[in-house]
Amino acid sequence: MRRLLGIVVGLLMLGTVTATAHADNALTVKLTTPTAQRQESANKGYADLLTEKGATNKLTFTLQNSSDAPINVDVTPGTAGTSDNGAVVYGTQNWGENHFVNLPARMEQLITPEAKTVTVPAKGSAATSVSVKTPDSGISGVLAGGVSFVQQQQTNVTDSKTMFQSEVGYTVAVLNRTTNAILVPNLSIGDVNATLVNNQATVGIQMLNNTQTFLNGLYVMATVTGPQGVYLQRNASNMQMAPNSTMNWAMQLQGKAFKAGTYHVATVAYYSQNTNGKYKAADGTKYNYKQTFKSTFTLSANQAQKLNRTDAVQNAANHLPVWAWIIIVLLVIVFGLVAFIILWFLKMRKPNLAIFVLPAKWWRKMTHKAEK
Repeated sequence: MRRLLGIVVGLLMLGTVTATAHADNALTVKLTTPTAQRQESANKGYADLLTEKGATNKLTFTLQNSSDAPINVDVTPGTAGTSDNGAVVYGTQNWGENHFVNLPARMEQLITPEAKTVTVPAKGSAATSVSVKTPDSGISGVLAGGVSFVQQQQTNVTDSKTMFQSEVGYTVAVLNRTTNAILVPNLSIGDVNATLVNNQATVGIQMLNNTQTFLNGLYVMATVTGPQGVYLQRNASNMQMAPNSTMNWAMQLQGKAFKAGTYHVATVAYYSQNTNGKYKAADGTKYNYKQTFKSTFTLSANQAQKLNRTDAVQNAANHLPVWAWIIIVLLVIVFGLVAFIILWFLKMRKPNLAIFVLPAKWWRKMTHKAEK
């Protein structure tokens, strides 16, 4: 599993991180402030460009190797998307169209590395660059992406609990625009349905950021009412969506079973946090924008049963764990031994004692068959 540690920094748009990335491997990455950098983002460690239509700008990075051996580093451009947990991922590559909405261009196709692999000498450094192309038609808001740096042949760290292997890398955010105009974000709801996510039954709510700008400080409250009343509730805050991206926000059933019938989903979304904002959320935080959505979906008996049968949480709850079966088998063995010992002592004390008495008719029948 690849874990990219981004050095994505900024003001309200991106959050706060250091200008130079560090981790438990030998690689360190630093961006040289580009000439086209916006004044608002000077010396912030990420690229925030104000460019001309059709222009090409160069970004230069310094890669530092702290180990005693040379390392090879893969350099890959990416497009900013939104994870299902409401976080911007600046280094996505080849994500499907369902992850975006009306995206005018992908940054992974506009960023070109001068070298796809860079060799950094032991205890030394190496410089590399990428070119960033601005579309000929310009950019109405902001195009967002990033450049990822991943060291080859890492000594992967394995989590003893999850058995996942992690590969450390860095993603430096790259933003490009041709105007300083600030667009008003627009959120809408797409498909709302019952589905499986990571083998868990969920109610999925697709959220769409329809504007070419970041949607910041997203706070969502959702309630699902089923055939038997309120069924699910979930709140989540401090989320962010990349420009022209979608997010599949999931409400897990946590072991509950779907029933056949119609489900009503009420979703309230607040975004653009502001102490002087017009709208106050349930936790007292104020926001500039608030939107309310109502959706419905219907499940047949067969659909509900199929989802319930394949839900890993329900299956785990309905089946005894392995340790329970081991205890049951051990108890059966122990009780069997105790019963055998008791019967053996009784037989030793009273040899003529009939412990197991068989019906006379059954005994004559079995004896008759044996004689034949």
